[in-house]
Amino acid sequence: MPFTNFTNPYQNPTNVPEHYRKHFNLSKLFRTDGTYVRPVEDPVTLWAIALLYEEYGVPLDALELELSADFSQGTHQGGRRYQGRADLIVYDDRYIGAGGGLDVAFIMVEAMEPSKKFEGTEPEGWIEHLNRLNAYMSASPSARYAVLTSGTHTKIYRRDLDYPRALQEIGDLPKYESARLAAEHSPYKVILNPSEPDDIQTGLQPLTRDKFREVLGDTRSGCHSILPG
Repeated sequence: MPFTNFTNPYQNPTNVPEHYRKHFNLSKLFRTDGTYVRPVEDPVTLWAIALLYEEYGVPLDALELELSADFSQGTHQGGRRYQGRADLIVYDDRYIGAGGGLDVAFIMVEAMEPSKKFEGTEPEGWIEHLNRLNAYMSASPSARYAVLTSGTHTKIYRRDLDYPRALQEIGDLPKYESARLAAEHSPYKVILNPSEPDDIQTGLQPLTRDKFREVLGDTRSGCHSILPG
């Protein structure tokens, strides 16, 4: 798994390749003088971004950093309203630039300093970041995968859409695939029958859950959108 080979290659901001440094979506990592905003944590975030781009095929245009989130974080803050910032969001490519935020997120990444103890309970440590990640995932109807990393240690999770609050640890992320292209080549179309608006005696067979997702053409992010035919 690519996330196991951490050497902190971008610890020095002068080592950051130009296509990362100059990309608009990554500008929040850097000050105007080219240094990191958060000198210890941001190199880990950039390392994760580089892996997503180079190893998994995630377009840089599909990324958003420091996405503000406002929700009830009941399991972590006793049910109080909580304002946070998700470190990194990867969008379904149909929604790039749409401003949908957590509603159209596909992957979430939470990064921390490399020195943080694995599964440690110290402030801003592993467990605190895991709780945040769980809260962000629970607030999103579409997010399917989550990455928690200090660089030194990484865990990857998949969310079962039937049990949206449950994160299942998995070995690796799947390659990023374009939902936009999949929709263009889908063998299915969603149709309406205007002559039978109440769906009476249509002769249509109800779809199973898996077939319904297949028809929608997007098994990744659930059923929050219907694709055009």
